[in-house]
Amino acid sequence: MLDTSCRTCQRVKINKGLSYNGLDVNSNVVDRYMGVALNVSQNGIQIETDRMIETKYIILMFFDYKGNYVAARGEVVYSKKNDSGKFWTGISLQERNGDNLQFV
Repeated sequence: MLDTSCRTCQRVKINKGLSYNGLDVNSNVVDRYMGVALNVSQNGIQIETDRMIETKYIILMFFDYKGNYVAARGEVVYSKKNDSGKFWTGISLQERNGDNLQFV
């Protein structure tokens, strides 16, 4: 798991399904898939997927408990295989706008 000793924001464990779009450097969608959010903070999120995320940039999307569509843009920090054969991906949320705060 991640070293949390230097975190500025506390992570909260969650289990929320989401989808994502992987983006290239020109913001073109080059990958689409689904995953599960494992934990989240104001600065980042960790998700689990069945495959490695190989793009640098990502848009995470889900519907909140009121049925509202929420999206957040981020940068992939790492994507590595865990002991169960799935992949953990750490994502730094890039924009501190209303959508990212609502996402968190």
